[in-house]
Amino acid sequence: MTTTDDNRPAGNDPPASDGDAARGSDARPRRRWARSRLWWTPMVLAVLAGLLAAGAALGNLASRSPDEGSVDVGFARDMSEHHAQAVQMAMIEFSHGGDQDTRSVAQDIALTQQREIGIMSSWLSGWGRPQSTSGTPMRWMRDSRTVNGASGGHDGHAGPGAAMPGMDLPGLAGGAAQDASSDPRDTARMPGMATPAELQRLASIRGHDLDVLFLTLMVHHHQGGLAMAQYAAMHAGEDRVRAMARAMVLAQSMEIDQMQRDLVRLGAPRA
Repeated sequence: MTTTDDNRPAGNDPPASDGDAARGSDARPRRRWARSRLWWTPMVLAVLAGLLAAGAALGNLASRSPDEGSVDVGFARDMSEHHAQAVQMAMIEFSHGGDQDTRSVAQDIALTQQREIGIMSSWLSGWGRPQSTSGTPMRWMRDSRTVNGASGGHDGHAGPGAAMPGMDLPGLAGGAAQDASSDPRDTARMPGMATPAELQRLASIRGHDLDVLFLTLMVHHHQGGLAMAQYAAMHAGEDRVRAMARAMVLAQSMEIDQMQRDLVRLGAPRA
C-alpha cells in the first residue's frame, strides 16, 4: 500500500471544501504581506535601538540639562502626549477591528509608541522637568508658520505649528482642510491628533468600519507626528533626542505608506 511521507495512507486526506480553497486563496496575499511586515518591523526597532544607544553615549557627555523652553523638552513632552493618543486609538482597533492585518499594525504602533513614551518620560525626569504643562503646546517649533493659530488640518485637526515651511503634509493642509471650530469637540491640541468627537466615534464602531476609520485617523496622526519629529531631528540640542526623532521619522513614514495601501485594499479612499 502506498503511503505518504508522514505514514498516512495515500489518498485518505479529506477533500478541501470550496470554503477552504477560498480562504487559502485569500490568505496567501495576507501571508505574503505579513511576512513582508515581519522584516521591516524588527529593522526599524534595530535602527531605533542603535540610534538611541549612540545618542545616549554622546548625551551622557553633556553636563547641563536642556532649558524648559528648549526643543528637547518641548518635543519629549508634546510627543509623549501625541503618542498617548495613538496608543489609545491603536488599542481600540486591536480590540474591536475586523481586519487581522490592520489589527496587527495597530498592535505594532501601540507597542512601539508606548516604549517611546517611556524613554521620553525618563528624559524629562532626568532633566528635572514636569511631564506635562498647562501651557500652549508646540511653542518649541519656532519656525512654524503660526504658534497660537491654526494653519489647517483634516476636519479641524489643526494646532499650533501644524505645518512648517518646506514640509509637505497633505493630511494636515489642503483638501479636507477646514477652519478650526470653536466647538471643543471639533478641535485637537496638536497637529494630526484626533478630535474628541472622532475618538468617540472610533470607540463606538466595530469591524470593517472601525478598520477604515482607524487607518484614516492614524495616517493623519502620523503625518502630524512627522512634522514634530522632523523639526526635532534638525533642531534638538541633545544627540539622543535627535536620534529618537530620526527613528520616528523612519518608522512612521513606513507605517503611513502601509496604512494607505491597507485603505485601498479595504475598498476605502486613501487618507
